[in-house]
Amino acid sequence: MDRRSPIMIAIVDDDPYVRSALSAVLSATDGMTLFAVYDDGAEIVEAGTANVDVVLMDIRMPRMNGIRATQEIKKARQSPEVIMLTTFDLSEEVTESLRAGAAGYVMKDSDPTELVDAIRKVVSGQMILSPSVTRQLVDFVHDSTERRQIAQKKLRALAPREFEVAIAISEGKSNTDISVELFLSVPTVKSHVSSIFTKLDVTSRLQVALFVRDARER
Repeated sequence: MDRRSPIMIAIVDDDPYVRSALSAVLSATDGMTLFAVYDDGAEIVEAGTANVDVVLMDIRMPRMNGIRATQEIKKARQSPEVIMLTTFDLSEEVTESLRAGAAGYVMKDSDPTELVDAIRKVVSGQMILSPSVTRQLVDFVHDSTERRQIAQKKLRALAPREFEVAIAISEGKSNTDISVELFLSVPTVKSHVSSIFTKLDVTSRLQVALFVRDARER
């Protein structure tokens, strides 16, 4: 996705109070612009996200929930980053959302500074995860031999340098971090990341991380 300044953000939540609170935070934050507000996942899918950088997505909505909406949004070649909004840190829906392509999640009662920090992190290529959700994801794939074999086969398709970048992504490192660690320019890292996404058929860095975790499980 081409990054613009300011960061263009869409809010998707069926609770008018949540929409109002998030809108107030974004309106008061330099470098961020509220592009659109929707009260259901179907609305943003129908409207499209061509001009959006980040979507703040509620998980539970009546017509189309956040998981389905995220799946649809991430089908686009140039799709925005999606941050899930949740009230349950250990909800199974959180892990389903992350597997659907979300870059991470924030709690609805988080401090405004945490939300703003999360938006900036996903724009820079980082993932937003808590240890509890990371553990839940690992547990989810722990006993799957088939998933491990698929992941190992997919990773073998990567070039050596791409594999190194994939490992770094799984460790939560940003493109800048990877460039320093592997002595590559940031544009070269971005090129490797794009190639990794294509070869693994994924749309988010978290999905790359999950492939690496799946491949390593015993």
